[in-house]
Amino acid sequence: MNKKSKLKVRHARLPRVFGGQGFTLVEVMVAIVILMVMALGSAAFLYHSQVGISTQGNKRVALEAASSRLEEIRASQYDSIKPPANNYNVYYLSGQAGDWTLAENDPGETRNINGKTLPIVTKVRYMDINGGPDSYDYVQITVSTGYRTDINDMVTLETFRFP
Repeated sequence: MNKKSKLKVRHARLPRVFGGQGFTLVEVMVAIVILMVMALGSAAFLYHSQVGISTQGNKRVALEAASSRLEEIRASQYDSIKPPANNYNVYYLSGQAGDWTLAENDPGETRNINGKTLPIVTKVRYMDINGGPDSYDYVQITVSTGYRTDINDMVTLETFRFP
């Protein structure tokens, strides 16, 4: 029995279901990775869109609060809001319509905006057109209102009031 016997080895193959068509494991994994990247990108886009919508809503409400304060000031008597001295210093105005208080320092007024307590700062400054010390020509009124608690973002409205 010196003859070498040849053994035939057959490799077992699984039959392909759809006529030999199909995807390899690598192709399936690459497709899954691509779909995951797209899903994460979409989720990030939706999250940032929601944050932007919420911020703009708060900003709009703060703008309405500042506008409301300006309307209260416009409805008040001029003498109740004019600075106490003929100088160009900035004075802070606090209170409500008809009962205004002028101070040299910020009184720290707050307003409730969308369930958050946020600052509202009203500044009054004497302005003089002709440089005469005997009269106020007009006052510059600036109202700033916060709209986010984590960052000191403010909306600011400004107007001028003549006697």
